[in-house]
Amino acid sequence: MRNALVAAGILLLILPIPSFGGTADGIPPAGSGAAVVHLEGTKAGKSPGPAAAPPAAPPATVTPGVPVAAIPAAPAPWAVPPPTSSVPPQFIPSPAAPVPGSVPSRLPAVPTASFVAPPSEKAPDLVLSPGEVDLQVTKNLEDVPEEDGLGEEFFATASKEVEKGSGGVFSGITNPIEKFIRYFQNGGRKRFEVYLARSGKYVGMMQKILVRYGLPEDLVYVALIESGFSPKAYSVAKAAGPWQFISETGRRYGLRIDWWADERRDAEKSTHAAASYLRDLYGMFESWPLATAAYNAGEGKIQRAVTRYKSDDFSELIRHGYLKQETKDYVPKMLAALTIAKDPDKYGFGDVAYETPLDLRSVSVPGGTDLAAVARLLEVPVETIRDWNPELRRFCTPPNRERYDLRLSVEAARLAEERMEEIRTQAKITFLQHKVRKGETFQALADRYKTTVPVLRELNGLKRDSLRRTARLVIPVTGLMETEAVPGTEVSPDQLMMAHMRVEEGSRKARIRGGGRPEAGDTVTVRKGDTLARLAKRHGVRVKDLASANGLKAISKLKVGAHLVLPEAAGAARDVRKRATRYKVHKGDTLDRIARVYGVTVDRLAERNRMKKSQLLRQGVVLVIPLES
Repeated sequence: MRNALVAAGILLLILPIPSFGGTADGIPPAGSGAAVVHLEGTKAGKSPGPAAAPPAAPPATVTPGVPVAAIPAAPAPWAVPPPTSSVPPQFIPSPAAPVPGSVPSRLPAVPTASFVAPPSEKAPDLVLSPGEVDLQVTKNLEDVPEEDGLGEEFFATASKEVEKGSGGVFSGITNPIEKFIRYFQNGGRKRFEVYLARSGKYVGMMQKILVRYGLPEDLVYVALIESGFSPKAYSVAKAAGPWQFISETGRRYGLRIDWWADERRDAEKSTHAAASYLRDLYGMFESWPLATAAYNAGEGKIQRAVTRYKSDDFSELIRHGYLKQETKDYVPKMLAALTIAKDPDKYGFGDVAYETPLDLRSVSVPGGTDLAAVARLLEVPVETIRDWNPELRRFCTPPNRERYDLRLSVEAARLAEERMEEIRTQAKITFLQHKVRKGETFQALADRYKTTVPVLRELNGLKRDSLRRTARLVIPVTGLMETEAVPGTEVSPDQLMMAHMRVEEGSRKARIRGGGRPEAGDTVTVRKGDTLARLAKRHGVRVKDLASANGLKAISKLKVGAHLVLPEAAGAARDVRKRATRYKVHKGDTLDRIARVYGVTVDRLAERNRMKKSQLLRQGVVLVIPLES
């Protein structure tokens, strides 16, 4: 018996210490070479002795391409056979191969054999275009499982709890909630109806984004009380957009804000930023009342209130004077708005006409693309393009970006893809530096460069009507060729004239391709934002003639989708305008070149001007250009 015990002791000294996959308890991993006698010293924080070098594998056992450590060492001839299944598995020694000192892997064991298709049967790797990458990334985002909900129980029964009054979980703020419900039903009714109607446009899109971030979708009503879902909202605190970001916070959460664009006004991009911010606030306070209050007052203010009053109960914090009344009202107001929006019929808002959800597509256009030129090419009012892209602050897409995703309706996006080459050539802006000469005025420059006085004022930060003679102005021009738009290149008056001709001819061809402008007696469809005055100006008729032809008054409001008949005068006026235009011959011009620009035949151009086709043109002569198609 004594001999057996001695043999067992010798065996324990010889066998390696089993590995449990890590060193959390100070146990060195198998194969580290640490001796048993160092175990207690390691737990106490002492340094173990130097590790012994692992024995080298016999040369005969080394296989090219296979790590030496992966080959189990041959057992010693005197080694005791491995223990039987009666011994608990955790005491079975690990293989001689070294095991990394990390958390045990939960992955399934690697199979000993695998079947790999021969190279000829494998699908080749494909290089994706930037557009394909964007599509794939978008698809990946949609396919990513949604994150676990954060504090969803707070909103899940919010409206029901509000209805319980002092008997619900919001008993501490019942009075202010009821106060705001009454206010929305009475004094604030008209405004609240507008907010509810506008919510139809944005709620669906915003809720999808919130859910993607693992947030309760009812947080969308933060935007209702912040701005009434208005992208154009701007506060005295200089907060902007539907989620009312100040510049600092907006930039912190990835929104670009500069002279050209303010992405706080972009409903989609600002919702992503708001979701990130709200998620961070909830992670800080783990309470939606405190997180939403912090959205209003700032996280620092709410954190100091919690510390000062040693309470994270919102109803307790608002009993003291530290927080502003606006912040105290914030959560009750949101809960009141949420309760009404969830059941508008019950609270007397059953007749609200909700706006149609936005259905826009993104089309990539060059930076510095003129919105008015795009509107002409796509046959939509420029005001409509601005409504679709409220983040754009100027007359063009930001020129400080190589590309810009312009949001358009489904039909306009389809046209934009078809006419993208024309957008690139006719709507791309080149900015010129012009030295003001004696006698020049804003209006004269606007006429010469085919722009507007407001654009010139805005671009140059000028408010006065007069121009200083030595002033240098930045002037936007469209239609220049790519070789002419190289920085540092001088642009002559002849080049400028040809650029304007290209733009005018492109617009004419677009109208013809799109069926042309309506003639007298044709009907036009009223679109959102249209008025009699706008339609009359667009089609070259007088307001009173348009109103009379349709049995309306000059001040009548138009219903979207209604069809109006154009009066006879519109067709007559248009015929006069389209019959011909005039062009002053510049140095180097030929009949063939002018004819190609305006899309007429050389024969027709020569005939109209009583010339021969081969006749040379004299600089300064004015030609009549026939424009009949």
